[in-house]
Amino acid sequence: MTTRRGDMKITGNSHSNGGSFDNVKIMGDAVINSDTHCELFKCLGNSEVKGSLHAGNTSCNGTMKVAETMSSGSVKIQGELRVGNELTAESISVTGELAVGGRMSVEKARITGELHVNADCEMEELKVQGSVEVNGMLNAEQVDLKLYGHSRMRELVGGQITVKKHYSLPLIGKFIPGTEGALTAETIEGDTIVLENTRAAVVRGRRVMIGGGCRIGLVEYRDEFEQDQGSSVSQSAKIGS
Repeated sequence: MTTRRGDMKITGNSHSNGGSFDNVKIMGDAVINSDTHCELFKCLGNSEVKGSLHAGNTSCNGTMKVAETMSSGSVKIQGELRVGNELTAESISVTGELAVGGRMSVEKARITGELHVNADCEMEELKVQGSVEVNGMLNAEQVDLKLYGHSRMRELVGGQITVKKHYSLPLIGKFIPGTEGALTAETIEGDTIVLENTRAAVVRGRRVMIGGGCRIGLVEYRDEFEQDQGSSVSQSAKIGS
């Protein structure tokens, strides 16, 4: 038999202690002073957890801050989510901004806006329309980046990697219509790689397509290599299968 733990419901401006709950529902501005465990965390407004948050599912329309680690099944954000340390989830959908102070580990992520990760980032699938900043390695089986404004990461590793530029993003954060998207990385390594407006020291893959606006130091490929006339590749080499 499942034991009910009770609900936390906050309306207006309030502070509360953490603990274990079935549902946490916030409408207004709330500060939770310690670690919180729940099946559902739902916020309409602004919420801050001064500790860790472990939730079955999370949704927020507004601003959400977690001081320490956060783990959840699904995460849906319309606005802003800031996590002080590590973020772990099954799926994440963000329209706005996601900032993670530590490592990020997610099965599937869809970001429309800005993604900032201060350490390594690992997932099965990442789709971004906006900008990405990873102060470490981004490792994903499928990567689809449609970039507005400048993005950067130390290393990008994946199975299928696609980086495309776009010139406008309506009403999202600090993006300005007409800004051209671009990516800077030290190393990009994958199976099938398609790049536009990318600067990288090394690109390594089975099939590599370098599109317009790219500045690449070295391309190493196993099966196929194509280069647009509007790109620069200092050196290319076919490597063993």
